[in-house]
Amino acid sequence: MELLKSALVALVGAGVGVLSGIPLGELFGAALAVIVARQTFGLTTQLPGWILTTVQLILGVSVGAVVKFDALLMTMTWPAMIGLALCLIVQMAINYWWLHAKEGWSPFESMLGAVPGAMAAILMVSETHAKPSPKIVFAHSIRLITLVAVAAVISWWLPMNSVEHSAQPAVFWPALGAVLAVSLLIGKLVERLGFPAPYMVAALLCAAVSNTLFPDWVLLVPEMLLLAATAMLGALIGSRLAQTTLREAIRYARAGFIVTVYGLLVTVVFAWSWSHFIGISPVVLLLSWVPGSVEAMTAVALLLGLEPVFVMVNHILRLLILHALPVVLKTQLARVADQS
Repeated sequence: MELLKSALVALVGAGVGVLSGIPLGELFGAALAVIVARQTFGLTTQLPGWILTTVQLILGVSVGAVVKFDALLMTMTWPAMIGLALCLIVQMAINYWWLHAKEGWSPFESMLGAVPGAMAAILMVSETHAKPSPKIVFAHSIRLITLVAVAAVISWWLPMNSVEHSAQPAVFWPALGAVLAVSLLIGKLVERLGFPAPYMVAALLCAAVSNTLFPDWVLLVPEMLLLAATAMLGALIGSRLAQTTLREAIRYARAGFIVTVYGLLVTVVFAWSWSHFIGISPVVLLLSWVPGSVEAMTAVALLLGLEPVFVMVNHILRLLILHALPVVLKTQLARVADQS
């Protein structure tokens, strides 16, 4: 019953957001509605894990449906990967310096708060070494909300013909159902390997392979289903933020917002400069390298028509790097945690 109430609140909020005409209104409307319901009426906002799984599957198929597997392999190049790695290093260095030197966070909290993304991995590291810090949770949540908002604002700067609106063919439901089912099974296997966004990766690959092997299939995700997935993502964001008290929000908002701004400024500089080397639009690179979640940034790129495959692959590669850091730096993290 509580889940049904949360779903209804999120859907109402998403509907209001769509009617408002604001870019990504369904995401922000659902998030705001869940927060208001929690703070005003005490609605339980704990959402089950299958919600995120569903979001990953829908977004992954939506992206994979527009690309073939051979084209997917050609998406990333060495110059793009080098630019991503350098951008990550500078982001983490500046964020750590601010949180530790200016905000007075402990070295351990500063290190985890400085990581640009990978909230799930960061929280697991935090739980392993110490009690999860609300500073870290709120800083990463503020980062996600702020960057999705910035991505939505970018849409107002784009030319009117940047997103193509053409007549959509009929959905071939047997093909869509088969790809989703296979993606779910493969995603469960990939999840056990600790791969970031496992169901999204599986859905992307399955859809791309399907396009290559069965070119006659019209693999298309209905627009309403895509909007529903975006609304569910908004509800997940809202449920996370709703658990933070007003006092904590005021205390941590400044730190979270400042490191987000620093990270965004670093990304803008790298996106603008690197676009001259690899010939990709700086707006696309900005969406690809901002420290947002795979689901949120892919949804933004997909809805705005900004090379969603490139954006998604960049974020997955970024998360692979960030998920590997706790393993590579296990001893150093334990030492810093003990000192903190």
